[in-house]
Amino acid sequence: MNRKTEGLEVTSDQVTAELIEIKERIGSLETITSLANRAVVEAQARSHLTTPQRRKIMGKCEEPHTREQLRKELKFENIQALDHHLRPLREADLIHQRTDGGGKPTFEWSKLFKSLSKATKKSILEGSK
Repeated sequence: MNRKTEGLEVTSDQVTAELIEIKERIGSLETITSLANRAVVEAQARSHLTTPQRRKIMGKCEEPHTREQLRKELKFENIQALDHHLRPLREADLIHQRTDGGGKPTFEWSKLFKSLSKATKKSILEGSK
């Protein structure tokens, strides 16, 4: 008995569309979580933005920045010095790594942090209570 198996053909457009849909769903869940837990998100941000360096990194990451851009703009001597302050922000889900159109990894605010009110973000970034 000779069976002909059909292969599954997937185009990059299909994969891209699926990834976009997944990202949108995750974004929606993050938004719902942040709205339901606004006080917790604010406390989380305040507890991790305890140094001027971390607050400066967060301020820059309102717009996407590469590691090298952050290092230069914030005058860190090397990437390791930057990573020392960047790592806790990523682990606390305050900053996410994304990939720009050119394939370079960039860092920007997470949806959780973005969902805080403008006044709350300003207060946190200034180090105010």
